[in-house]
Amino acid sequence: MRGRRVRMVAVVAAVAGLLAGCAPARQAPAAAPSASATRAPSPSPTPTAGGSGSRITVAALGDSLSTGFDACDHYGDCPAASWSTGTDDTVHSIATRLREQTGARVIVHDDARAGAAVDDLPRQVDLAIAQRPTLVTLLIGGNDVCRATLPDMTPGATFAAIAAGQLRRLAAALPDATILVASVPDVTDLLPVAAPISTARFLWSTLGGCGTVLDAPLATDPAAEQRRAAVRQRIADFDGALESACASIRTCVFDGGALHDYQPTVAQLSPLDYFHPSVAGLREIAALEWAALQRRT
Repeated sequence: MRGRRVRMVAVVAAVAGLLAGCAPARQAPAAAPSASATRAPSPSPTPTAGGSGSRITVAALGDSLSTGFDACDHYGDCPAASWSTGTDDTVHSIATRLREQTGARVIVHDDARAGAAVDDLPRQVDLAIAQRPTLVTLLIGGNDVCRATLPDMTPGATFAAIAAGQLRRLAAALPDATILVASVPDVTDLLPVAAPISTARFLWSTLGGCGTVLDAPLATDPAAEQRRAAVRQRIADFDGALESACASIRTCVFDGGALHDYQPTVAQLSPLDYFHPSVAGLREIAALEWAALQRRT
């Protein structure tokens, strides 16, 4: 954290007050004793922890990218590897970084669900509101484009309406919480990295899913290129909707397209499916999203 120091009194200030000027100082979570907290600029890069009673709560919303899906040595969720709320030191999650920066106790809630699309957000937001987090992270949209065919993709207007409505709900119910919104990864970026690998192609065809991108992964005919271009455009529509909705909320931070622009390497993909991030990939996502919080002034 460059050029900022957070002075915490009795309880930890909200995440935006701990980071590089993310927003004005916030209240502590409702479950903590009531106290005021202030933030003062300082050349010191190290925040002052609030003591053993300080607490930060992080809630992760979204899909399998926030549940550590297929990142460990087994198929399925691996919560310890979540880029947002995970405890794996190798991932160096947002929650881990907050604990290191502040010395506070960090409580995590991974409300994301593998396979979730934007229409699952109302349920997840209900959970987060009840948990009274200091920071909410949101990464959603991949499953809205990863469908069997192009007509099955979530329409841009539908995605925009749901995402904006749920972000407003979060902000209204949790006025002192910082909301970090990740851009939608460009799923078509998997193709130049993994499609040449026969094991990846075998797994994609065997496991199924995301036909809009992974069908005929080596094809270069006009129909295949047009299909992928349609997916990219829909992702761009989603990102535009997320950025616009976030811009209207004082406590919201959009990553500026950082995750959308991220190009994974083979080592950053799970060898279980060559689709979800590996631990190395989740570490990279954590670093990108942490940087987005740091850049907010």
